[in-house]
Amino acid sequence: MSEARRRGGEEARGEDDARLDEVARVSVSSLPDSSTPRLLASVRSRRASLIPYGLIGLLLVAAAVRAPDFVSPESLRQQLVLASYLAILAGGQTVVILTGGIDLSIAWNLNLAAILLTQFGAGGLGGWSLAVALAGATVVGLVNGVGVAYLRIPSLVMTLGMNAVLAGFTLVYTNGSPQGNAPAFARELAVGRVLGVVPWSLLFWLVFGAGLVFLLRRTVYGRRLYAVGNNPAASYLSGVPVRRVLVGAYALCGLTAGLGAVLLTGYSAQSYLGMGDPFVLQAIAAVVIGGTSILGGSGGYGGTVAGAIIVVLLQNVLQIVGVRPAGQQILYGLIILLMLFVYGRGARVRE
Repeated sequence: MSEARRRGGEEARGEDDARLDEVARVSVSSLPDSSTPRLLASVRSRRASLIPYGLIGLLLVAAAVRAPDFVSPESLRQQLVLASYLAILAGGQTVVILTGGIDLSIAWNLNLAAILLTQFGAGGLGGWSLAVALAGATVVGLVNGVGVAYLRIPSLVMTLGMNAVLAGFTLVYTNGSPQGNAPAFARELAVGRVLGVVPWSLLFWLVFGAGLVFLLRRTVYGRRLYAVGNNPAASYLSGVPVRRVLVGAYALCGLTAGLGAVLLTGYSAQSYLGMGDPFVLQAIAAVVIGGTSILGGSGGYGGTVAGAIIVVLLQNVLQIVGVRPAGQQILYGLIILLMLFVYGRGARVRE
């Protein structure tokens, strides 16, 4: 009797073990693959770049519904040409914002560079007009950098004051009436095409973008930019020449303002007062929409490219809908605030 009871107990334990093994197999098979968490982590880390490119798709769909001709190849090529002007301006702003600063002087820095380009070009100096325009814009950036890095003036105050100085100087220099037309090389660069197909401005944008991405991602200076933006005090204690990094960032922003002046002057065939004013908010919007943290230390030019395309598409879509320029400015501001909320929810404010 006891032997039978023992054999029955062993069989019961065997059945229990079999059921436990089955449960374990089912549980293990129901677990997510180990690659799933990595994929989710990758998506989260790339959220800043995925969001703007997703917005581009939504804007194109909205435009196609409202005006099908808007998404024709020729129209899209024109949108990219306009985006190239803004993206080059926003490239310098990206570098400055990566350091935790901002440059509000690009409006009249661009304007002065455009006026120098047309007036020296009208004087028959040709290529020298380009050198003078770019050099003047870069010097303005250097002064901004010296004020921020060495005099420790907040970038918002320094660049806003410089913008006012440049506005007054430009009015005095031109007597309120800029003279001259855009040089031929500026018109060709802005609106000309290679073999009548590919715009020169897109090729220039490609070279500029590749150079800026290489600078930010593959050079010592680029790594120092991110380090300074993350924690300038720790970067200084680590041996990073913080002041020189800041001066270089603002000088580069000044140079891009000069490059933008060449393109915009060539596009409009002349310079005029106030031509840079609309691009201050647009450039900042492109950088912020592209995912670069306004606190500095994270982001990049790839997102700024998408942001510039979004701003240009949005501007044209709003015109199709019938929104006035004042409404567009309001919308740009709201978009900046929205993107700051989306990107900044998990960010820590560094003291």
